[in-house]
Amino acid sequence: MRTLVLSLAPMLVLALAPTLVSERPMGTGAWQFRSPSGSYAAKVEYSAGNTEFVPFDRFELLDAAGKTVYGRSGSGHTVLDISDNGLVVGVDFDGPVSGGARLHFYDAEGKERGTAEVGFWDRHGFSASGNVYCVLDGKQGLRVFTSEGRELYNAGRGNRFAVSADGRQLALATDEAIRLLKDGAPVAEVPVAVPFVRGMVFSPDGERFGYCERRTLYLYRVRDAALEFQFQPEDPRLQFISLDVGNELTAAGLDLDGGKGTPNRHRIGQVVLLDPAGAPVWQQELTYSRWSSAMPGVRFGLGRTLTVKTADVVREYRYQEE
Repeated sequence: MRTLVLSLAPMLVLALAPTLVSERPMGTGAWQFRSPSGSYAAKVEYSAGNTEFVPFDRFELLDAAGKTVYGRSGSGHTVLDISDNGLVVGVDFDGPVSGGARLHFYDAEGKERGTAEVGFWDRHGFSASGNVYCVLDGKQGLRVFTSEGRELYNAGRGNRFAVSADGRQLALATDEAIRLLKDGAPVAEVPVAVPFVRGMVFSPDGERFGYCERRTLYLYRVRDAALEFQFQPEDPRLQFISLDVGNELTAAGLDLDGGKGTPNRHRIGQVVLLDPAGAPVWQQELTYSRWSSAMPGVRFGLGRTLTVKTADVVREYRYQEE
């Protein structure tokens, strides 16, 4: 295991050459709901609401080319979760009125396959394959559903979770540790130095697991919960982490916040790529006009691509080893 404490200076020698290949505005208004990779999006029309929540009058699921896959009217949903293979969970969430939600599970053709009730709707999302949908229920714990709304198991209470691409592995962060589970059964625990975990992720093949808190990023092997490396940037404001397809790179997103009252607070971020030993091989500083304390988001995709999300735009980079 290696611990790296590094200053990311401009003279850093690049071992990779990421190239910006696309850029689109952040989704707002009618275009705010997208799948993680952007393969699908939803166009939303709102009905009358109140100061707490505004339900949809209609939504249309669109493919990557902007073509309508299907549309539904009168659903009453207030939030949509969309998987990268076109599955949708429509959520009837009333905001702070009760905190509860009713989930509606739709297949790729828009047919409703099942429903479920959630006591207090918190963090949520599909696995990359779309075969499971997870909800951190503030009253009942982390609940895992099939894509048709059948509840598989409850993983217990926690603060944050990550799910593997195939949906079989889970990581659930508590104040004391991160619990690793497979098919609902506990397999290992990873200790945490502080309870404030900011980002958690499995590698696409499920063989590695990483997480970051404000000061340190950690990468583990899943099979034996062994720590491979930890990375501590000189400016300790880690926010996001992603692991690439071939287990060659780790991406970290940092919020370069100078503190209260400083210029451009929460408007400057940095993306860093780390090699298998945890050493930085590329970095880029980003600025954005809109204030955000949870940027930049980073996410590896297929074909050696890296998506970077700021408060203003979503950028896609393509990279290759030099």
